[in-house]
Amino acid sequence: MKKFNLTTMLSLMVGIALADGGELVTTAVTLENNKVVEEASDTAKWTFPGSVGLNVNQAYFSDYSIEGAGGSVSLDAFLNLNANYKKNKSLWENSLSAKYGMIFSSEFEGEDCKVRKNVDELILNTKYGYKVSKTWYVSSFANLETQFTQGYEYLKEETALGTDTFYKEPISHFFAPGYLKVSLGMECIPNKYFSAFISPVTARFTFCRLDDLCERYSMELDEETGEFKHSRAELGAYFKLKSDFDITKSLHFFSTLEGFYAYNKAVETYVDFDHYIDMCDAISKNAENLTNDGYILNETLLPAPEYELVHGWYLKWKLELLLKVSKYVNVSFKTQLKYDNAEKKEIKDKYYGLPKAGLQFWETTSLGIAYSF
Repeated sequence: MKKFNLTTMLSLMVGIALADGGELVTTAVTLENNKVVEEASDTAKWTFPGSVGLNVNQAYFSDYSIEGAGGSVSLDAFLNLNANYKKNKSLWENSLSAKYGMIFSSEFEGEDCKVRKNVDELILNTKYGYKVSKTWYVSSFANLETQFTQGYEYLKEETALGTDTFYKEPISHFFAPGYLKVSLGMECIPNKYFSAFISPVTARFTFCRLDDLCERYSMELDEETGEFKHSRAELGAYFKLKSDFDITKSLHFFSTLEGFYAYNKAVETYVDFDHYIDMCDAISKNAENLTNDGYILNETLLPAPEYELVHGWYLKWKLELLLKVSKYVNVSFKTQLKYDNAEKKEIKDKYYGLPKAGLQFWETTSLGIAYSF
């Protein structure tokens, strides 16, 4: 009887265990998985993704072609390096982006202007974030931008003999200008395809080490020496939106939009530029000493332009589309639209030649090879 009872009890216990076995096993597996995830999150992890590549673009039009004229060849190289660190709620991302390219065109005017630089970029980024919720991080961010070599503006001037001469004028160089941004703010990362960084407190520093280019980048005059300062500091608000994902298996989309607004008034801008030009036009009509092109020979007849300090505005939008032809071969389309009221170009076709900020745009389409790691 006792044997029967013991056997019965064991059978009942085994039956109960089998009846509820699914939950028991599931719970055990869940606890073990959670333990593994917790241990993994405590482990520091470094990753070092990157890419290197070369792009080329070639075009030729015969003399009878109505679509264009002459031939051109452009070549540019790029290098992207990243070092990312993750542990628990901490995320530290670092990147270096370097691009450089040249273009040759038979249609470029001027003997020493046939070969020109068409891309020159050196960017360093570092960002540290601490996760405070499911999608939000408290983040600090620093960004440094400049270029490698001297850049030129290519100009044409008519001589007294009626012939045209072509020349190039320096407009940029290494750290002329250079930009440094340091931010403290919040970043939202809802998924791996999109992020938004917002900072109410951002310091933006502009550097220009060459005296000849200081005015172009709104460097201030030192009242004591009468010479241009080589740096300018602005404090303001900053934002950056980033989107990075595959549209299809072979088509990749990348875009960034960033903007900065300075709280302090740090950039000299001429007061009502268009009104000043209209006023000079009216004076020139009544002047007797004009050139054939309508320029006033005696500039003392014109009023001195007025200027004021205004808030610095900066916006830059980058867009890249990459079509993967094979593992290493791709076709890329890249474009950039930028406005910085501190970067000015001299308007040479009106009187004084006042420097004025404007929209900057470039785009490239190329066939290239790239290796990612």
